[in-house]
Amino acid sequence: MNARITRIHTKLAVLPATEMAVLGPPLTERQLSDFEDSHGVRLPEEFRQFLIRIGHGGYGPTYGLLPMEQWVSRQTGTGQLAESFPVVPDLDIPQGPADQGEFTGPFPGTITVVHRGCSDFTLLVVTGPGRGRLVEVNGEGFFAPRFHTDSDFLSWYERWLDFVLTGHRDLTRFADQMSGNEAQLVATLLDDELPTRRRAAACTFITHPDPSIDLPGTLLRALTTETHPAVREAILRALAAQGEHGRDLLATALTDPVPGIRSLAAVLMTTRAPEGWRLPAQRREALSQHLVNETDDSVRDSIQRALNLT
Repeated sequence: MNARITRIHTKLAVLPATEMAVLGPPLTERQLSDFEDSHGVRLPEEFRQFLIRIGHGGYGPTYGLLPMEQWVSRQTGTGQLAESFPVVPDLDIPQGPADQGEFTGPFPGTITVVHRGCSDFTLLVVTGPGRGRLVEVNGEGFFAPRFHTDSDFLSWYERWLDFVLTGHRDLTRFADQMSGNEAQLVATLLDDELPTRRRAAACTFITHPDPSIDLPGTLLRALTTETHPAVREAILRALAAQGEHGRDLLATALTDPVPGIRSLAAVLMTTRAPEGWRLPAQRREALSQHLVNETDDSVRDSIQRALNLT
């Protein structure tokens, strides 16, 4: 753990001044013990070490790390820290509001470490099967809880620093992404048994800096063999992020068995340019041909809107 603490100190020190990477002063052992005693828990050790040896509140994802006085949040229903947070990490991927499962809140066994805006929060599990892991929730139940791939708080925070330092183009998707270079992410996308990890790898390619020229073809191969709809959706978004060549490959998804995937492919095949929406002739032809045989009304509407935009 000492090496990880040292790496985080070093990475914080070399961040550009524009990041305004300021953390509050570290907490004392007494301050942490008082909090733990008052709630009947012991905080995960990696989080404790961060607070004691690095800092408390301040620089972090979205609007930054919350101070101790905001860890227990009425908005998320946290506060019963000794009760177990029942969601088990990595079993499956929620696919949207219709797949929330039975658990949408409140969120016992957790503290709130980041407020991401509106009713979206990042929680740290302190009691339950996901102890030590970070989990994304919506306080109004708009989506089911979903875990970060990171094993603990230090891994999660160091990944954030790496994303900033390596130039990820858009950090708004950080909560859905994972660490790794292109080769590691490709291996995860193609071979990992857990759809949660395959989806995270695909989402990381949406913003990954300096992708290789082979990446669009690799993503297409993954798309054609992927069995989980949520992972295929992430692959589509990653393909669209690779520019015009990636968008040209989206036509493959027009035959996907899931209507929502077909609709997304149609939408992503268009490109917004300064002069307006663009739909190159090759993609227009693919959409027009598919429209003839498409039987789902929602997909037909999506294709027609894409054709009418340009």
